[in-house]
Amino acid sequence: MIHAVYDVTHCTIPNPELAELIEAMRHTAHCLGCSVVGELPVLFQPHGATCVLVLAESHLTVSTWPEHHLAHIDLFTCRADINPEQAIVPILAILGGGTVHGQRIHRRGPNSAATGTDPAVIGVH
Repeated sequence: MIHAVYDVTHCTIPNPELAELIEAMRHTAHCLGCSVVGELPVLFQPHGATCVLVLAESHLTVSTWPEHHLAHIDLFTCRADINPEQAIVPILAILGGGTVHGQRIHRRGPNSAATGTDPAVIGVH
C-alpha cells in the first residue's frame, strides 16, 4: 500500500476549471491502472476546489488554494507497483506546474510483515 502526498507551490494556474481538473485526475487514475468508482468535485466561494476520486484501489484527492498559488494532491492505493510521481503529471499540467514537495508513505496492509524500520506502535484506544 502506498500513500503519496504532494504539496504543489507556485502554481501558475491555481484555479483551474473543475472539469479539466477532474479529467486530469481520471487520466492519472488510468495511468496508475486504477478504476474510478465515484467522483465528488466541490467548488468553494470565492475560489478554490477539492476534488475526490474514489478508486476501487482507494482514493485520489486534489485541493486548491488559488489565493496562495497552492494545491495538495493525496493518493492512497493498495497497489505497491506504481510510480505516483509519473502518474500525477497530468494534474501538475492543469495546475500550471510549480514546485512539488512530496513523500511516499508505505502503509501496512493485511499481509504486511513487520520490519526493523517500522515506525513505533502508538497505543491509541
